[in-house]
Amino acid sequence: MSQAAALAAGVVALLVGPLLVAARHLHRMTGARPAPRRTPGRHLRILIITSEAPPIVSGISRSVDRLAAGLRGRGHHVDVLSSVQIPRLMLGEVRLSALALYWPALARRLSGYDVVNLHGPVPTMSDAFLVLARLTRASCAIVYTHHSALQIRGAERLCRVYDRMHRALSARVTLTVTTSRYYADQLGLPGGRPVQVVPWGVDARPEPLRQRRGLRPLRVLFVGQMRPYKGVEALLPAVAGCHGIELVLIGAGDHLRDYQLLAADLGTTNVQFLGRVPDAELTARYDDSDVVVLPSVTKAEAFGLVVLEGMAAGCVPVVTDLPGVRDLVDRTGIVVPPGDVGRLRSALLGLAGDRIRLDQLSRAARRRAEGLGWDTCVDRYEEALVSAARSVPAAVLAQPALVLSGADADGGRPGA
Repeated sequence: MSQAAALAAGVVALLVGPLLVAARHLHRMTGARPAPRRTPGRHLRILIITSEAPPIVSGISRSVDRLAAGLRGRGHHVDVLSSVQIPRLMLGEVRLSALALYWPALARRLSGYDVVNLHGPVPTMSDAFLVLARLTRASCAIVYTHHSALQIRGAERLCRVYDRMHRALSARVTLTVTTSRYYADQLGLPGGRPVQVVPWGVDARPEPLRQRRGLRPLRVLFVGQMRPYKGVEALLPAVAGCHGIELVLIGAGDHLRDYQLLAADLGTTNVQFLGRVPDAELTARYDDSDVVVLPSVTKAEAFGLVVLEGMAAGCVPVVTDLPGVRDLVDRTGIVVPPGDVGRLRSALLGLAGDRIRLDQLSRAARRRAEGLGWDTCVDRYEEALVSAARSVPAAVLAQPALVLSGADADGGRPGA
């Protein structure tokens, strides 16, 4: 185990004990009876709890923001609680939340909501909420959105233990939602509570008119945070020296300077770092690119919203073989093993040398994205939240999760 992972494990261990002691103390204070639960009306009062929301820039943040806006547009009252309001400690790739310390104030507010939409797994945040909500018998329904497995380099064994623990905690919620069939199958148990597959959405704009592809290099676009799990260390050598490929990287982060130095060491002349850009420029870059690439190397990559945004612009997706991401791409792009520089290079060179196949995949990607609009995503979430709010309060539910099959789970579409 790496020093960072060992430190993270130690910090988590120090927090878990006090968390459970505080929860038991709160349980004794609140007594055996839960707070009265308000009767859900036509329009719900919804609390979304997530690790990231605006102004934080990430795929989760954008997804939560669009979900909240869509639900508000349908007349629901939506509050968002994130690390913007509850501070977190960041240790490299490990984020530790102070939610447990804010629990007394949060617990008093819960009876005013019909349903909580909890996003996870987020160590010391989603798990803390699930433990404390159960021990204090929170009366609102809970819809849990599962994004991905936890995976930190050097702490794989600890992450597997944590995933099993979190799966047991989340099995008691009213309803579980996930973005891919893979995670629905992982979380569901026969005869248990339901798991629904609801992919994130995208705004499908008119398809851009591109310059004839045969007259220029293949334009490859990477959009994401400059963090180790995003796989930029494999992407840069994959395109180094390829004169028929131009790579543009958009995004910021602690490792941006490291990757710029790596590109210089590789002698790349076909790589451009733009940092963080305005939305209008990002849209223009999608429209001008042939390929959107996501070379992530761990399961921390939950869905790949930027891939879907690229597909909506007709970009061919080239991604690594990770749950959720490969489900989204399906048969519309190319999937390569994580961290495999040679296979990634071959995939990009293959598209650069076969413009007929590039055009075919581009059309398939566009059609796939057109079926995954934000309105559909919000509609599905609204149905799930209304159903949960009108059901038995989550605090008294004790069944494990159940996967819905066929059209009941994902409308007959492949999981994404």
